Amino acid sequence: MAELPLDRVFTDQAGGDENFPGFLLVNHGKSQLADQKALAKAYAQTCLKAIDVGLDDLQTSEAAYPALFLARHTLELYLKGLVADWDKQRPKTSNRHAIDYLVDILSAELKQDYHDHEVAALSKFLTQISMIDPKSMAFRYQDGAIVSLQDAPIDDPEIWINFQHLKQSLSLTFEALDRIWTKRISTP
Repeated sequence: MAELPLDRVFTDQAGGDENFPGFLLVNHGKSQLADQKALAKAYAQTCLKAIDVGLDDLQTSEAAYPALFLARHTLELYLKGLVADWDKQRPKTSNRHAIDYLVDILSAELKQDYHDHEVAALSKFLTQISMIDPKSMAFRYQDGAIVSLQDAPIDDPEIWINFQHLKQSLSLTFEALDRIWTKRISTP
């Protein structure tokens, strides 16, 4: 019988770092080490792969949940990275995962450098994501949507989400937010 890898997941690595098929966590839980932009990009790549998983299993509606959760979470990471002092600008009544106010702030800022129709299209898409998952809980748990939407339920009982268009839209959105982030970093 083959040896199970279960007891080798969390162990010291033997050999050189370049041959290690994993990651080293340093001061995990004690300090913030993740690069915000790199983290958002990693989630973006994972999100797009999760959409493919959903597309491969269209008969199981639960197959959509990981992709939709990752889409919402990734957009939250991007928005928090692009909106300075996001936590101080957050309305006191908003939960820490709210993104609707971040969409409004970023849209107002983008209107200075981009065409109104481009900003409006991006804002509308981000607002739709926010509406179906306002607290970033709708696709985490079996009852996540009930918890997330208990105060403001969506009126329409049916929401069709075209995963092919979702993937295209998110790819464009992630690329745009990446370019905006890069531009902000390079502009003094």
